[in-house]
Amino acid sequence: MQRKSTIGILVIAILVIGIVVFFTIANESNETINKKTYKVNDEHDNGRTFTVENSELGYGNENGSWVLLQLSSSYSFGVKFDDIDIHQGAIIKTAYIELFSVGTPFNRYPNCKIYCDDTDNAVNFYEIGVLDICGRKYTDNYTGWNSTVEYDKWEKTPSLVKPIQEIVNRNNWKSGNKIAFLFVSEGLLGYRATFQNFENGYPAKLYVEWT
Repeated sequence: MQRKSTIGILVIAILVIGIVVFFTIANESNETINKKTYKVNDEHDNGRTFTVENSELGYGNENGSWVLLQLSSSYSFGVKFDDIDIHQGAIIKTAYIELFSVGTPFNRYPNCKIYCDDTDNAVNFYEIGVLDICGRKYTDNYTGWNSTVEYDKWEKTPSLVKPIQEIVNRNNWKSGNKIAFLFVSEGLLGYRATFQNFENGYPAKLYVEWT
């Protein structure tokens, strides 16, 4: 009798687990996934910062049509996207940036960390440069990028889910705010990559999926 009771309890437990799994899968399949591509839309929303030891500030900022987005031992760059209509606390599923690589066979090795500017509403690079010494604050989360890129084509960064998630989780984040991405060079000799900019008709593109 006791054995039959035990079997009955196991059968009920299996049925309950099956029902829970079924409804979990059903809810996930009904989940709405938002998808959108954002583009840099202003000449001051991309720029680069170089470090220089014999300067009072220790850095210099540059932007303009001739200023390509460059990574090297002394150069870092940033891109900013406006009107990010992702609600506070959204769950970021997929995120990456596309940049048009214009390097040469010896100029296609980015070695950097990609942060977001840790603020509710980022300003452009005419106002503040790329690095923390310029006044930027890096997110705790970042993405390392040290894979070889091709040249004369659009290239995708590795996943940027974690740094973006940190921004949209901020208490004062609002849909419609701006996010700046900071490509901070590791400062190693021999590693460099160059990308086109907004002014020359190749604005950086941010792709995001969220729920």
